[in-house]
Amino acid sequence: MSIGLVLEGGGMRGWYTAGVLTALTENGIDFPCVYGISAGASNALNYISKQNTRDFGRAMIRYSAEERYISVSNLQKTGSLFGFDFIFGELFHSLLPFDYETFFDSPVQLKVGATDLKTGQAVFFDKAQLDEEMTAVRASCSLPFLSNIVTYRGYELLDGGCTMPIPIERSIFDGNERSVIVLTRDFSYRKGPNPEFPRSVLHVKYGDYPLFVDAMMKRPETYNNELDVCRRQEKAGKAFVIRPSSPIVISRYEKDPEKLNKIYEMGIHDCENSLNNLNKFLN
Repeated sequence: MSIGLVLEGGGMRGWYTAGVLTALTENGIDFPCVYGISAGASNALNYISKQNTRDFGRAMIRYSAEERYISVSNLQKTGSLFGFDFIFGELFHSLLPFDYETFFDSPVQLKVGATDLKTGQAVFFDKAQLDEEMTAVRASCSLPFLSNIVTYRGYELLDGGCTMPIPIERSIFDGNERSVIVLTRDFSYRKGPNPEFPRSVLHVKYGDYPLFVDAMMKRPETYNNELDVCRRQEKAGKAFVIRPSSPIVISRYEKDPEKLNKIYEMGIHDCENSLNNLNKFLN
């Protein structure tokens, strides 16, 4: 029976997911295919390359507090709040070198979701479609208004969370009979009815992409609908959900290493507390 691992995004709340994946690796738990959106896609890289140790996670947290990782200065200089040239450049290649060989040799498949601005729909890239610069992952993490549009393989792309924040339906579409889902919001969370940006503001920036503007206006509904799918799958015994045991109350752009480390440790702790039930679900 095929089981997919589904990873929500969430900016710096993604350190919760990183903690969960560290615990999964420490306990030798792998999946045939991982579905990642935004921060979930970024976390999936180190999970598949087997580099997501506790020491690695803490080192990454230290770097994420630096201005070159995330800052208004980056936004002013490059058009992106996140320092993608640093993250997928110096950090990825020399400071904490990514193990490309282990990643690409692994039998674990990866599906990275980004948003196609022309269609206003999610588009997925598999491992064979990734380049050395991980442009698809960069696109998946590129937030509207706070990042440049990423052009890749004929698409104009932004954050995958705009159109498919929790890629559970893609896992089902691909034929996975069951899924393990890692969320970055606690059980009580629902998005409010109002979109993050009014249509008039979206139109000024993205008026050439009307279907994307429409998708952004429906973003709260899209997110809540995907939560409903997760809960239905969970209730039917077709999904196992790991979610924060308490609300994660930080900015999407949090830089405080102490706060990020607490979120990371919560992910490890919550996953470890779920292991008995998770193993029953998997077996």
